[in-house]
Amino acid sequence: MSQVIPLIASHFFGVIFCSSLWGLSLAQTWYYFHTFPKDSFHTKILVAFLSILGTVQIILVSASIYQYTIVWAGDPVMSLYVTPAFEASMGVSSVIAFGVQLTYAHRIWRLSFCNKLLTFSIVILAFIALGCGAAMLVETVKTPEWQITSGSNSSALVFYLASIACDLLIAGSQAYLFHKSRTGIGRLGGLITRLTILVINVGLLTSIDVTIFVILFLVCPSNGAFLVPYILMSHCYLNSFLSV
Repeated sequence: MSQVIPLIASHFFGVIFCSSLWGLSLAQTWYYFHTFPKDSFHTKILVAFLSILGTVQIILVSASIYQYTIVWAGDPVMSLYVTPAFEASMGVSSVIAFGVQLTYAHRIWRLSFCNKLLTFSIVILAFIALGCGAAMLVETVKTPEWQITSGSNSSALVFYLASIACDLLIAGSQAYLFHKSRTGIGRLGGLITRLTILVINVGLLTSIDVTIFVILFLVCPSNGAFLVPYILMSHCYLNSFLSV
């Protein structure tokens, strides 16, 4: 029972914090459609799709904590297993992160006037992160026990390295390209400066979250503390995407 309580507590706090970010993403989505009604149809579909995935993710992690606290209440043996709802949320989180990173890659492709090396590097890192996320999911589905899952850190380590490299490359590239396009100190120059600060901050947000996740996953996997940043990860990506 002593192993179960920390896992459920971390899961619970992750859902609480994630709900706050989900509410923020809904407000950001409403603001986008209200403020930019003339954006392209493809952009609107992308925003709506990612927002729906964010909603699906919060439903899945909420269903997972319901399974632990209500359905499996008082059963410490079953509580040591990963719920199917949480397994599904892992897949959704990877898709959200991948979609956001590819969207940034497309934006950098346009801002850099089709710089193939830069864009290709971001896309490769995004695919590596997606692949490692899928590997983590497959390992969890095969052996859905928290103790065994927590001990499998190779995929998590590569996922970390690819994700952090991709996020920092995206933030650094956008900051450089925005700064390069700055032509004066008027209103346009001030806007570009604010955009530069914003993309750096949102890039650091996702990087910090992924870093905390992997540190906790590698250092103290048994207490489940890594669940908090892991549950938050998809919404950090979603909020950063909707902020820019």
